Amino acid sequence: MVALLFLAACSPERKLAKAYLKNHNGNAIMIIPLYELYKDNLSISYDSAIKYSPEQFDSIAWVQSVFIKRLSDSVFLTAFTNNLITELTQKGYDVYVDGSSDVFFGLPDPKWIIQIAQLQMDEQHKNHYYEMYSVETGEPVQDYIRINFVSLESWFEVSRANTGNKQVLYLNSYIRDDISSKLDLNFMEGSVGVERQRDSLVMDDIYRMAEQSGQKHGQMLFDYFMNDYIRENLPAGIKNRQYFRFDYKSKSIEKGLRERFEVIN
Repeated sequence: MVALLFLAACSPERKLAKAYLKNHNGNAIMIIPLYELYKDNLSISYDSAIKYSPEQFDSIAWVQSVFIKRLSDSVFLTAFTNNLITELTQKGYDVYVDGSSDVFFGLPDPKWIIQIAQLQMDEQHKNHYYEMYSVETGEPVQDYIRINFVSLESWFEVSRANTGNKQVLYLNSYIRDDISSKLDLNFMEGSVGVERQRDSLVMDDIYRMAEQSGQKHGQMLFDYFMNDYIRENLPAGIKNRQYFRFDYKSKSIEKGLRERFEVIN
């Protein structure tokens, strides 16, 4: 019996992705930074019998916040932008900032303009409920622990230089208090159960979020540019195009979604 071996042909998309990996080095990117971080506290307590003005609500939210009132906008934005630039530079792009626009526009195409249009940080907390059980009766006793959340939404306006085309890329991420569990045998109170313990966020975690988020945006922009190259160069008539991403740990091109920007328009 003769065994027939069939080798799967490399798809046109994957071929183009490989071509982009080889040829994108030296492509220019202009970063237009952001100088204001929008912030809000979404979890506040107030007297519902009183009619507050919007300014009073803002004041209440600010006073009751845990993190945003202590946050330095300039430190956060600098960490975010610097890590974004570092990541794109490490991926082989020539990155420029707004002040070097004359040099940038004199470079050959293709080149991209990325405007960090808005960053929105929201702080909130939720009560995480769980049950303990009475040793005497076996009945559940409800308890709760407060969990803090800090989210970051981003809107990037991305366009090719010398064209009128622009897309808005949106991404949302968050960090939260870490919860661990341990068996609690409280014979004094007559209860037994799994107790929740909170490892609270601190300000260093918020600034670390800026660094990691800037790096993540750089990685996802690489995938965005690569897939735009695939779309532009894909032979006519090919449908159901897959989204490709580059895995930096394995140094391989992979098909399918893990994370990607939501394209607003």
